[in-house]
Amino acid sequence: MPLFDPGDGHPLYYEERGAGRPVVLLHGWACHAGYFAPQVAALAARCRVVVPDLRGHRHSHRAGDAPDLATLAGDLRALVAAAGLADPVLVGWSMGALVAFEYLRRFGDAGLGGLVVVDMTARVVNDREWRLGLLGGYTASQAARAPELIRREWPRWVEAFLPSVLAADGPGDPALLDWIAGEMRGCDPDTMAALWQALTVADYRPDVARIALSTLILRGARSQLYGPDTAAWLAGAIPVAAVASIADAGHAPHLERPEAFNRALAGFLERLA
Repeated sequence: MPLFDPGDGHPLYYEERGAGRPVVLLHGWACHAGYFAPQVAALAARCRVVVPDLRGHRHSHRAGDAPDLATLAGDLRALVAAAGLADPVLVGWSMGALVAFEYLRRFGDAGLGGLVVVDMTARVVNDREWRLGLLGGYTASQAARAPELIRREWPRWVEAFLPSVLAADGPGDPALLDWIAGEMRGCDPDTMAALWQALTVADYRPDVARIALSTLILRGARSQLYGPDTAAWLAGAIPVAAVASIADAGHAPHLERPEAFNRALAGFLERLA
């Protein structure tokens, strides 16, 4: 099992396949590297694909973990150095995109080759001036109550959250939902509560305009979590950015429509060459 030490003695897990341009796939909250299995299989013939379990998740979890986004960004920097990745493209899905934003805020974009933001926003919480966070008007007061609910009622939280992951108004994929449910239930509630608090207080709106990397905003056309206006705002705020939508997909387009997602991602990588 490949591990690296980010500098604090906490061993962190990652997977690696293929050769060529390095691509780092960053998973979402309460997920792990295995959620990118269709991308690893598709990209490994042309890219060096590196997929970590972020601290607090699956093989990178240790009792008492309570990381924030700054910690995860530091871990990512250590992974890039430990694996010797030259000009990697960061692909961040959901919370993984916030890890990429935090990395760019702290360390800049020197030594990176590109950025892909998968169905995410620059700020999760909404207020009177900002309505491009979670759809449905998720507020700061709701976010403040969430960590205790996650700690106390994690299985119920997972059950309530799951219907929003896949495409709206679709039949869904029962097998995929069952798999996601099982994987999420295995997460540590205390760790997930700490991370939920971290990602809901984060605000990268002042930072995205400084991103100089070529960027792809890649979303599910029927996402129940973030709407097309959110993707359009990001594309307008980031100086060199484009939007692509995956038809008939929701918040997890890489799992729901992997072939279409992989084509869009591969096309972006080819344009960077």
